[in-house]
Amino acid sequence: MRIEDKAQKTLEWIEAQFKNYINPVLNCSFGKDSMVLLHLLYSNNIRMPIVYYRDPYFPRKNAFANLVIHNWCLEVHDYPPIRVSLRHGKEMVALVSEYASGPLSTIALLKNTIEYKDGEDHRDYLCAVNFLMRPCGTFNYPWDAALVAHKDVDEDQIYGLIPLHSPLVMRDEGPDFLFPLKEWTHDDIWDYTEKFAVPFQADRYDIANRCEWPEKTYNSDWYPTCIRCVDKRTPGAKVFCPKMNRELTNVSGAAAEFGWVPDYFGEKK
Repeated sequence: MRIEDKAQKTLEWIEAQFKNYINPVLNCSFGKDSMVLLHLLYSNNIRMPIVYYRDPYFPRKNAFANLVIHNWCLEVHDYPPIRVSLRHGKEMVALVSEYASGPLSTIALLKNTIEYKDGEDHRDYLCAVNFLMRPCGTFNYPWDAALVAHKDVDEDQIYGLIPLHSPLVMRDEGPDFLFPLKEWTHDDIWDYTEKFAVPFQADRYDIANRCEWPEKTYNSDWYPTCIRCVDKRTPGAKVFCPKMNRELTNVSGAAAEFGWVPDYFGEKK
């Protein structure tokens, strides 16, 4: 299928779904997938509020998002998480922020960590304890549907391949989730980006090779983090804290662990 035809089919699906909602919102990370969905909507005069979950750390990672927000004059909302935790995977630890999406529902956002190594400047790293002690709060979530640019072929550092069980996930609590790009491939995203000259983050993506650059300095999915004293892989161990410049005891037992799987994940093939 030509990318123009796939885009038109996706647009028609979105317009049909919108007949069932009063106040939809777009969850946008300003990564390549989100930019395609954002462009598809706005180039067809479908404007709506945007939620962009930004952290107070590493402001350089928000530079591209800030530029698009300014140039496209977007209405963008942000609010603090209701709680934070860690998620230990087989090979890495993720920082998890859960954002209120109703009185009894949350939206979880995971950030991959690049672990601190001896000899590096600790000022270039987030302290995991500081993350776990960040200000949190509730939020009056007003939207009844959330569009998300997730695809069946997407992979996660913690969960692996994460297909969706439906392009529309209706929920008893919180907003329904709409995944208009569910059937899109990675090449579809690049084809659309090139065909319609969609802005993309050049210091994150190597468009010539259709991949991310290995350097993660400007990649908002990755946070350099020291997790030594809260790493559940070494409970009770004596660890060196570069921020305090002294030895500490690992207190990972006191750190909250994120344990549930999002309800929109489908069965892995």
